[in-house]
Amino acid sequence: MTHLRVAGAAAALAILLLGGLLVLVALDDARAHREAATASQRVRDQGGQLAVTRGQRDQVSAQLEALRAENARLQAEAQNPTLTMWNTCAGPCAIGPDVVRVGSVPDTFQLLLTFTADVPVRSYVFTFHQWTQFDNCGFAVRCVSGSYQAFDPATSVDTTFTDAEGCSAYVWVIQADREGTIEPDVRVRYQPADHPTGVCAGG
Repeated sequence: MTHLRVAGAAAALAILLLGGLLVLVALDDARAHREAATASQRVRDQGGQLAVTRGQRDQVSAQLEALRAENARLQAEAQNPTLTMWNTCAGPCAIGPDVVRVGSVPDTFQLLLTFTADVPVRSYVFTFHQWTQFDNCGFAVRCVSGSYQAFDPATSVDTTFTDAEGCSAYVWVIQADREGTIEPDVRVRYQPADHPTGVCAGG
């Protein structure tokens, strides 16, 4: 009888210990699941933060590239500035057979001759000597000797003259056969040549 009681007590104790062990395992498993869920949420949160950081990095990189491009453009513009040249009137100007518009082409610059008009306008680029011939002849090209740049009559012109990049010898002239108005946009761009150009290259 005593052996049976001892065995029963031992069995009960074993069952109790096993139950406690199972409870501990269950509690540990639940804790592990909670920790895993917390870690997983932390990973998701960090992944979201990483995505936001990458997006900000890409945005900053794009802004940096835009600033670099703008800096390069400004440096190029500083090295070769374009300046307004027109100086004979403040806005729309009268033009006609007896009212020519003339200006010098500065040395080491390109001439950007641009305008619109309500009558056909002829454009010329003369040397100083040719301008004197033209002026002394009542603004008639028949008196001008040698070759010169001439543009057909037009109500709109947008052209670039480059022979002054290495030569100080030119004037531009615009003239119309009948009275009208012209809206000028004459500019010059700094572009010095490393050698004589135009008539200066002829020796």
